[in-house]
Amino acid sequence: MPLTKKPVAGRASKTSVPATTPRTLAAQDWLPLKDLHSGCLIREDGGVVAGVEIAPYNLALKSDRERTAAINGLWAALNGLNVPWQWLSVYRPVDLDRYLAMLDDSLAAADPRRRAILRDYIRWVSEMVRSGTTVERKYYLLCTRTGPDAPAEHQTTLRGLQTDLGRIRGLRATIMDDAAWRELLFLTFHAHQAAVETVPDGLHRMAPVFHPPTTEEAL
Repeated sequence: MPLTKKPVAGRASKTSVPATTPRTLAAQDWLPLKDLHSGCLIREDGGVVAGVEIAPYNLALKSDRERTAAINGLWAALNGLNVPWQWLSVYRPVDLDRYLAMLDDSLAAADPRRRAILRDYIRWVSEMVRSGTTVERKYYLLCTRTGPDAPAEHQTTLRGLQTDLGRIRGLRATIMDDAAWRELLFLTFHAHQAAVETVPDGLHRMAPVFHPPTTEEAL
């Protein structure tokens, strides 16, 4: 005898759960993300990802000795990692509307000799905005662990990595917190809005997964 009764044709079973369809999926069902806390991104497959954000570093402005020291220092820091890691580089559009407004105010208060130079500079900045070339580049070094102790182990590893990268002259590395992760996720999923909208704040934890109610609960 089956454990569940066979539903009668034309009548919905009180114990049956409706199949999930694209119309009933919640937003989080489309993403492989489960939670975000303590500077760690928890994936649906159990992986725990943490990382450091590295400020842009221009090797072209360094001397040959500084360039060699920076490359060797970075190689030594990466060689010391015993977990899977990856580089991530993303572009973020820069909103220069406020900067242009400030330049307009300066233009009105400038003396006639400076006004011509400032007017040409404002025209050049405006052309850059229209061409869409005003972007900044962000770099991330992400590490992945598994297991219940992964968040604590990440913090130990990342502090050592931050110290090793800090030995490179002029290189700034910051351990990612929840705010940095929200910014990265916002850049990933809302790239077009990143230039005109601020990163949502106050989302200390991701929204819980939504489960559609059963037929019995709906009744």
